[in-house]
Amino acid sequence: MIFPGVAFEKRISGRYFLFFLFLPLYTILFYESAWLSDDSFITFRVVDNFLNGFGLRWNPLERVQVYTHPLWLFLLVPIQALVGEISISAYLLSYVCGILFLFTFVFSFYRNGVIPGMIPASLLLLFCSRIFVDYNTSGLENPLSFLLVLLFFDRFYSVYSVTEGRISKGEGLWLGLLTASLLLTRLDLVLLLIAPLSILFFRMERTMRMEFSFYFVLGLLPWIGFLFFSLIYYGSIFPNTFYAKTNVISPLLERINAGWNYIRISLQWDPIACFVFLFHFFLIISERIFGKFKKVEWVFSKEEKAILWLGMGAIVPVFLYLLLIGGDFMSGRFFGTCLIVSIYSQMIFLLKRFGNDSKRIRKGFYSCFVLVACYFLAHPASPFRYIFQRQEVRVEKGVVDERASYQDNVSLKSWLKGVFPESHPWAMYAIKLRFEQSRNETKQSLKERFENIQIENESDKRSFVAHDVEITTNVGLAGYYGGPEIHWIDLLGITDPFLARLPGRGFPGHYIRLLPEGYKEYIQETVSALGSPELDRFYYEIRMLSEEEIWTKERWKIIFDFSLFGRGNFKKRFPEGFRYPFVLEAYRRTLYGIPFANWKVEDMEVELNRKYFGGKNSPP
Repeated sequence: MIFPGVAFEKRISGRYFLFFLFLPLYTILFYESAWLSDDSFITFRVVDNFLNGFGLRWNPLERVQVYTHPLWLFLLVPIQALVGEISISAYLLSYVCGILFLFTFVFSFYRNGVIPGMIPASLLLLFCSRIFVDYNTSGLENPLSFLLVLLFFDRFYSVYSVTEGRISKGEGLWLGLLTASLLLTRLDLVLLLIAPLSILFFRMERTMRMEFSFYFVLGLLPWIGFLFFSLIYYGSIFPNTFYAKTNVISPLLERINAGWNYIRISLQWDPIACFVFLFHFFLIISERIFGKFKKVEWVFSKEEKAILWLGMGAIVPVFLYLLLIGGDFMSGRFFGTCLIVSIYSQMIFLLKRFGNDSKRIRKGFYSCFVLVACYFLAHPASPFRYIFQRQEVRVEKGVVDERASYQDNVSLKSWLKGVFPESHPWAMYAIKLRFEQSRNETKQSLKERFENIQIENESDKRSFVAHDVEITTNVGLAGYYGGPEIHWIDLLGITDPFLARLPGRGFPGHYIRLLPEGYKEYIQETVSALGSPELDRFYYEIRMLSEEEIWTKERWKIIFDFSLFGRGNFKKRFPEGFRYPFVLEAYRRTLYGIPFANWKVEDMEVELNRKYFGGKNSPP
């Protein structure tokens, strides 16, 4: 059995015809749906700071890996250097990834003897999914993830089907490079690769495993290299978001419930994705169901079963992971890659099942294409509605239709109509802060001041860069349009190396911290210590990681203590019941403080101490 790979034959006019047939439809959908999320502007600020000479930093004072997608960031940097407008740079990179995805999808299947109607029906199925269309832009790494996942599984199925226990050196290297690219795009994409790579490894001959492992690891070197860079430069191999979203006070059952709500709501808002996953599961159990009917011949070969189980085995860990971590707030964001894997696996299965009997199944695929087209044109959940209908913003159980939230200010359509992202309220707030009281220093003058002053260590840069220190929970647009002059304290901990390691509570993906007394003043250099001596020491060590010279002995001792002995974990570092004095007003001013609007200060302080530290009384 030979699965179709990306092969280019002399006569490919049919492939080109199909590609150029769907290209205009994809372009129209891209124009109508393209948007940028607030989170994407977190990465954009790093890109902007890097191009302006401040390094791969978010707040210029701190070395913090606030981005979870290094490869996406590194692709954005040269495009932004040429284009100069971050919105257009992000749209351009997303569009290129989408075109390459479309090209790869068509050319990986369209060869002589392919089942007519299968590719158009499958592509249109993707275009019917809000999960796929919405996150084919967003400014986040999803378009690159879609492309790389498709390339990986195309290569994997080709290798899996033809090796019969043997695999060439080149295939091991290619799989390693694709795996490294996926891990550099987003670390948790490894969940999709566990089952395929494990099965491939144990399927090959024992004598081949050592050689395969060598070339596979050789392909992983770009990712391994970045891990070393991250450890040296940032003091940790994990992005700051890892700490911000794992140091949370949330019982397992509460997280599972939130994770279930995320899965349920995401698939409820995208019925076509729900159908694809359920149909995949149905195909797996269909042999047993139809086997009860003697007149129905529906028996799968070993290879056909393997195809379906490999696809399901790849996506199930993602669902379990989302259950355990409590899901997220962006509806559907983490299901796009699963959708591609499921559709691709089902196409491979159908090619194997009916490839030699296409006449019998041809009408069925044409009928499927018509049904999918009807859904695309008529169903309320279809992205086709974006063309002529503004989408209502939906929020349920902390899960948000993010694209609808930003469609008015931060979309490609609005940009081309002269409504730019800086018109968003969060951006306008930051711009006002930046320029009030005659604070109008340009990036160029700030850069020159940053570079020209002779300093002995990193911590001395504090007095020469940050003019203002502000507190917020919306760091994307505000951070980017506020410029490097403003040092932002992110109460969610996404961009703050210290707060990320303190306990957080809140909605999925948004876990707010209690701001320690003296933290803002310390950054402003109006106090020399935090209110709690124990917490002050903790903060000192984190500052050593993010602000001290890279090669000092003390810094590397802290790196080893944090990495190997858990000293960077709040729960492991401090005894149970430990608490620190915090700024109540900072919490009250956020969205999370609304339920406490009519509470007395004393009662609110007791309640927050109980929720965050487990005690009943206020700290002394």
